[in-house]
Amino acid sequence: MNKGHAIPTREAGVKQLAPGVYAYIQAKATWYWSNAGFIVGNDYVVVVDSLATVDLTQRFRDEIRKITDKSIRYLINTHHHGDHTYGNHVFAGATIISHDRCRRELMGTAIMDPGLLNTIFPEFDFRGIAATPAHITFDKHLTLQMDGREIRLLHFGPGHTVDDIIVYLPEEGIIFAGDFIFLYSTPLGMEGSFAGWLKNLDAMAKLDARVYIPGHGPVCGIEGLNLCRDYLVFVQSEARKRFDKGLTVDEAAKDIALGQFKQWPNHERILINMERLWREFRGEDPSTSKLNIAEVFLRMDAMTKAGEL
Repeated sequence: MNKGHAIPTREAGVKQLAPGVYAYIQAKATWYWSNAGFIVGNDYVVVVDSLATVDLTQRFRDEIRKITDKSIRYLINTHHHGDHTYGNHVFAGATIISHDRCRRELMGTAIMDPGLLNTIFPEFDFRGIAATPAHITFDKHLTLQMDGREIRLLHFGPGHTVDDIIVYLPEEGIIFAGDFIFLYSTPLGMEGSFAGWLKNLDAMAKLDARVYIPGHGPVCGIEGLNLCRDYLVFVQSEARKRFDKGLTVDEAAKDIALGQFKQWPNHERILINMERLWREFRGEDPSTSKLNIAEVFLRMDAMTKAGEL
């Protein structure tokens, strides 16, 4: 690993990337601190992702209102995880767009208990969160035409989850990558497929964008995508060695030396990543092979407090 893994400082808040195109970047890239964005057209606004709590999403909406008072017509969800969807209902009146599987995951998966979330993540107030599914869904691709600007929504297959999409602006060379990219923040692979995730990053790289907005971390170029890819390749390789030796998930998580990746926040996610990789190595279908997320979170929290991760 090289010096590129050192964690730089970054500017939080709204960042203009091109005329009418904005990223909303968090100061942190830890649990439930996720990025979002918005695109301002002649008559309306397209928002990319809500945030983890009502309060965080309201603050994001307030920042949009500092830029424009145009109506928010569309809200795009890059995937179903709560830090990108729990505040959907704050954008009342917006038409929500997502991958078809994202809608099904939101409708079929019970929302995590706000009290439990408040216990594990006490810096947030999860009261009022909701699972608000999309009104419009698609499978492989969907294009919005906005004043001559193309907004392409693309799904490459299972990756970080089974339903991730990217929001690609080809003319501007900008990609809202959702959680395909974690930068200076440990990637979280509790659903989906590591092999698929790597294929998705390769497909995204072939689009030759100049700017990527990660789901977590600072705005970047292709080097940010590659750093995230480096982590995934490293963990996948190290996990495979330990799986083949017959180690358990917990044993492997404790055994892997993360090197400079341990500087990235939430390195304890190595445990949940092992849980996913063990299922993947056994050939289980990510669409049906589910983790008990609450149980793994509690186990990860206990092992971290015990200094085992």
